[in-house]
Amino acid sequence: MVRFFCPRCWADFAKDFARCPKCGLNIPAFLESKDYVDRLILALGHPEKGTPVRAAWILGQLRRPEAVEALIESIRTTRDVYLARAAVKALGKIGTPEAIEFLKTLGRHPARTVSEEAVRILRDCRF
Repeated sequence: MVRFFCPRCWADFAKDFARCPKCGLNIPAFLESKDYVDRLILALGHPEKGTPVRAAWILGQLRRPEAVEALIESIRTTRDVYLARAAVKALGKIGTPEAIEFLKTLGRHPARTVSEEAVRILRDCRF
């Protein structure tokens, strides 16, 4: 069954609404004001587990510096190690000074796969 989500409050609906019944957002106008990268950054907060992971991967492939802050925030706030690891990989591909400095702080991340990925990126890439 197809589900629809508000991109502001992430309310979940079975029907496609122009205005979110929960928060009142004009969804078409909001989305029209966003470019592709902005939409990917928004998708980092999507409640469906696979969507944020895909968004992080794409942001890394695009190497868009404007995504660094959102990727860092995702790592700081998520409890999903798959998202955190995808965001770490994306930061490594983007490679801005801010991204690299943040990766240096992850050596003691509670999720071993996240800390190991950050260490690997820093070891393999000469920044």
